[in-house]
Amino acid sequence: MPEEKGSGEPDLVVGGGRRIGGRCIIPIIRAFAVYGGGTATVSLTPVALLVTEGEGEFLTLLPGAPLKTGETIEKLRADIEREKKKCTG
Repeated sequence: MPEEKGSGEPDLVVGGGRRIGGRCIIPIIRAFAVYGGGTATVSLTPVALLVTEGEGEFLTLLPGAPLKTGETIEKLRADIEREKKKCTG
């Protein structure tokens, strides 16, 4: 039986931002890993798109997004700002 690391709850992570026209689109991804028997299985599922345009920032939740995705994203602010810089720099 595979052994789960951590709480068994998926983590939200910030994906690589992409510049499209005047917008930066940053995916928010649910990452879930199960470790056991010397191997790991990883599931990556996009759950939201953060779109920035100028000073505006818009969050679009995708189907299946965890209920508290909007609240959790604030904990990822440093990673989001890093991706925004990459898009504009």
